[in-house]
Amino acid sequence: MDLISTLNQKKILILSGGWSAEREISIKSGSAVSKALEANNISHTHVDLTSEEDARNLSKEFDLAFIALHGRGGEDGFIQDVLESKGIKFTGSDSKSCQVSLNKTESKKIWRDLLLPTPDFVEIQNAGSADMKLTPHLSGEEDITALDKTFVVKPANEGSSFGISIVKPGRGSLEEAMIEAVKYDSSILVEAFVDGRELTVSILGNEVLHPICIEPAGEFYDFDSKYSSSKTKYTKAELSHEKLDEIKDYAWHAFSSLGCSSWGRVDFIEDNEGNFQIIEVNTVPGLTETSLFPKAASYHGLNFDEVVMQVLYLSCK
Repeated sequence: MDLISTLNQKKILILSGGWSAEREISIKSGSAVSKALEANNISHTHVDLTSEEDARNLSKEFDLAFIALHGRGGEDGFIQDVLESKGIKFTGSDSKSCQVSLNKTESKKIWRDLLLPTPDFVEIQNAGSADMKLTPHLSGEEDITALDKTFVVKPANEGSSFGISIVKPGRGSLEEAMIEAVKYDSSILVEAFVDGRELTVSILGNEVLHPICIEPAGEFYDFDSKYSSSKTKYTKAELSHEKLDEIKDYAWHAFSSLGCSSWGRVDFIEDNEGNFQIIEVNTVPGLTETSLFPKAASYHGLNFDEVVMQVLYLSCK
């Protein structure tokens, strides 16, 4: 039985929208997935979720859900837990893996325990309150928040670069950056800045796809660079065979060590000495016209519709 015939035997649900800061991107991803299924005559139901209550009230009649929810609610294990409780299969990783993956500090702790390369960081819990707690995770004795250092401040549980600031000596302050980050989360990550080029590696099933090099329009790959700017450049990363094998190996181990499966994306910085640093794992990659996952799949001969159907098909197994 071919892929389309298999999918047409399933009652398919597309979930998009959501209530996170990434709602608008999620709507675009969901619409793109729906168009791909329509183009291949695969029947489905598309639901725009607006609240946790909407999610909990989903019917149990569906066999398979395509999760196109980004950020909280979609990548933190919530919707996965709801679908698991209803016996509905779904795209991507399970609830526990998603919960760990969206939490950047928890992910980085696991990678450090496994000796996978990731930038030094300080974990800040209960930011902005009297109970604020700082926990350093450093390779050496130097505090990365020293005034002569450049560091990145980001919410621990958020995507699409919301709430991220780069603080440089004499430019900006940790306090201002924390005020921005705490708008999105009371848990904050202060990470050593790694100067270098941004790379991302997509994973589809058991295949690690060719990396993409990102040249952001701004100082770093922020929300505008991802979704609004036409100046951001995406190219097939040029790497030696040895370095290509190395980054693919790191990507697979970073992904699988969090328990992730089916499909996802791992983001890296390659420093000026050619060393790779793992930044984060995305369990529900974007599927808009500028998204990275479809670009990576195109290097392997897959068009957008084929990507959508492959992701769904993987979840049937």
